Amino acid sequence: MGIPFRNDGNDGNDGNDGNDGNDGNDGNDGNTSSVSGVRAYSGRVTSPLLARALSTTQGEITRGYAKITSTPTHGAIDSKKRFDRWSRDVRGHQYEFELLAGLAFSAGTLKTASGTTVAVVGVPDYETTDPKLEAALNAVIKKAALRADRMEEILTQVALPYAFYAMVLNLQPGRHRHTFELMAAVWRMSTVVVMQFKHYFGIARPADRSPLVQPVLLTPGHGAYPAGHATQCNFVTFVLKKLLGGPSADVEEQLKRLTKRIPENRVVAGLHYVEDNTAGAQLGEALGKYFCDKAAIPAGTDPKDFTALQWLWDRASQEWK
Repeated sequence: MGIPFRNDGNDGNDGNDGNDGNDGNDGNDGNTSSVSGVRAYSGRVTSPLLARALSTTQGEITRGYAKITSTPTHGAIDSKKRFDRWSRDVRGHQYEFELLAGLAFSAGTLKTASGTTVAVVGVPDYETTDPKLEAALNAVIKKAALRADRMEEILTQVALPYAFYAMVLNLQPGRHRHTFELMAAVWRMSTVVVMQFKHYFGIARPADRSPLVQPVLLTPGHGAYPAGHATQCNFVTFVLKKLLGGPSADVEEQLKRLTKRIPENRVVAGLHYVEDNTAGAQLGEALGKYFCDKAAIPAGTDPKDFTALQWLWDRASQEWK
């Protein structure tokens, strides 16, 4: 299993308006964006030219002012407005902290600080006997027959599968910006949690055990079990269905098929055993319930008292009303 979370620390770019690389580039042909656009101004692109230009401009347009021209005020930003002011990436770290705070992992079990069990994953059946392992490997090798049909999916699903969910739900970055942000929070959490299970079980990949597997993607540098793609897809599907308040039967069926197909493509690619996806699906569902419980807003809660997750859930929910 390979988890497409390589940009997890940069989720401020996940699910944005799709134009992040052209911030501040309105109206030009893109030739100067790297030296004069908002990305350069923010420091995301180093631009000594822009820094010098801003410095000389500031010196000229502020010449003659003897003092501050407006009266500054002290005090913190209003608590109701803070989440709106923070960047997506900053909010993302807050979501991650709230979700992981108090969780403990031990021997295949994830629990809360109060001792409530969130998820339990057992040893895969194919690890119990040699014949079962051989059967599991044979199942992977047979799935390779689907590679010709699935190759485009396999390659594009190395990245976070926003586009596939956007296709089913008709997600639009401007109208569903907080839904995208919610999905980013789900995938940030799933990365951290599933890696605990993978490290604990330490299951070798199919290609590590048979030269006939020959995966079409580089074997990831972590264990096979449970599958991260299966975890993330079942996790995000659970949360999205809850967010939508029960989608139509057609949408629900398509989400169900998508949630099965993306992880299956990882078996086709030669990276996973079938049972990895079964365990990942169970883990994802458990994490989905935990996430929704954390994000739930008790009746009568004042918006100024929202946790970061409650604020996000409220904003994302409004996008579907």
